[in-house]
Amino acid sequence: MEDVNNIEKFGNENTNIALSEKEAAAEMKALANQEVKRAKARLKLAENEIALAVIRERLAEKTKKTVDSKDKVKEILKMSEENLKIDKIQAVYNEKVAKIQRQIAEVQRKIADTEIELSKVKVEYAKRKLSEAKERGALGKKQLTYANLVNNNALEEKISKAREAYLNQQKHVTKAEIEALEISKEVVKKQHKLADLKKNHSERLAERGNIRPEGNQ
Repeated sequence: MEDVNNIEKFGNENTNIALSEKEAAAEMKALANQEVKRAKARLKLAENEIALAVIRERLAEKTKKTVDSKDKVKEILKMSEENLKIDKIQAVYNEKVAKIQRQIAEVQRKIADTEIELSKVKVEYAKRKLSEAKERGALGKKQLTYANLVNNNALEEKISKAREAYLNQQKHVTKAEIEALEISKEVVKKQHKLADLKKNHSERLAERGNIRPEGNQ
């Protein structure tokens, strides 16, 4: 039979750990819920940016057509070559900017979508940790009950049942730990995906920063 002093020690430790886990998981859940709200707000902004990017693309296309039309009749209308050249440069510039801004907006939407996914997984992870804390707290109580019965020389039948109860509860704790671990792995996957998207976003922003009108680079 196990050293009752160790079982009592484990019971106290599991009870204290369960309390800390419960408090931490509650804060984790609250934070994750706020992150979901923030990510949804970012998604709305990203969708607005995409709508703006679409307008920019249409404007760039129409501007380019206007410049092409002017170029065809420049001699008839005696248009200034210098002005037409500036218009062409600006049209090309606007077209490039519109294209990259659309790409940036699309990546921003993917980032927001992934942030929502990540935050929701974090909420689920917090719930699993709360469940784990509950199971651990129950284990601590059952271990202490067992130790108390042994120390008070209770009937062997009661001691045996108490021992069986805490050993069975240990299985529940292990199951809860495994479930929380699986969710934590999903959190890490989402974090890697988010990191890749943010890297892509930074690259697109750098590309946008390198776009200059011809002759001013």
